[in-house]
Amino acid sequence: MSAELTASFKSAMRRLAATVTIVTGGPEGKRGGFAATAVCSVSADPPALLVCVNRSASLHAHLTMGSLFCVNLLHGQHTELSHVFGGKVVPEERFNFGHWEHDADGIPYLVDAQANVFCTVDALMPYGTHTIVVGRVHEVRLHGDIAPLVYADGKFIAI
Repeated sequence: MSAELTASFKSAMRRLAATVTIVTGGPEGKRGGFAATAVCSVSADPPALLVCVNRSASLHAHLTMGSLFCVNLLHGQHTELSHVFGGKVVPEERFNFGHWEHDADGIPYLVDAQANVFCTVDALMPYGTHTIVVGRVHEVRLHGDIAPLVYADGKFIAI
């Protein structure tokens, strides 16, 4: 790909506003999480979503067929938490920030997120620097009002 096309593509993607999420999972004692905007619904029947995960993400190695994870949709008040899970804090210390609990399967979830979407990895597709992970939804928890933290043009916007 030419440098010009790469630059144009990146500029176009800065115009694609998206809700900020934190994807969490990992086995007992090795939980991990990262901030992501590359998340979208795939299907309502069965309920499924996809997450594009950079191979360098600390959680990537734990996202295997049948593994469990949670997509936490952030509220407008979670800007700092997004920075924490976006790389400002080392992976081992990220869960020291925010109010985290674990579901019955041990998956960490953000208690005051707008929603927690619990999934089982149902498909994996490597592409470029990322893996596209399809999660079959097995539980959804909704909290409070709809006031997402959105990322666009390199900055956070609370709606």
